[in-house]
Amino acid sequence: MKFQKEYTIDFSGLKQGVHQFDFKVGKTFFSLFENEDYNDASFEVELVLEKQSTMMLLNFSIKGKINVDCDRCLEPVDIEVECEEHLIVKFGEEMYEGTDEIVILPESEHQVDVSPYIYEFIQINIPQRRKHKKSECNPEIIKKLKEIQVKNTKQKEAEIDPRWAQLINLKTEN
Repeated sequence: MKFQKEYTIDFSGLKQGVHQFDFKVGKTFFSLFENEDYNDASFEVELVLEKQSTMMLLNFSIKGKINVDCDRCLEPVDIEVECEEHLIVKFGEEMYEGTDEIVILPESEHQVDVSPYIYEFIQINIPQRRKHKKSECNPEIIKKLKEIQVKNTKQKEAEIDPRWAQLINLKTEN
């Protein structure tokens, strides 16, 4: 992915010390990463960059919400996301993502694109099961799901393997 200008920080001109950057992230941001799973998104990202002589410490504070389809009833649901993440940027001979928290940039680099890190931090903090509280789900859909579930349960009970069918009639005494 190419550099995203609005999420690029030119750190070469920054003095050593603490610097703050604020970013707004919306649905178009996620489309840059070919992620069309969200109906809508709205996040505010506060990045505190501490520049030192041999490295940079990046502290991300992310707060916002996404709107997705509920996994249970398929109606839109807002999911709140709030997280604090940290990244250490060191300098070396070539680009290397050592661990989840350490990135090595070539010494010749003068800027860093933080968009992939913002995207990743939001993604890992979104719950895997995206759903309403049961009381907020569409009652008609929940009713249909229960009907289907009952039908499937009855079918499974009716499909007992004949080799095991005789075991049902056996009774054991304790």
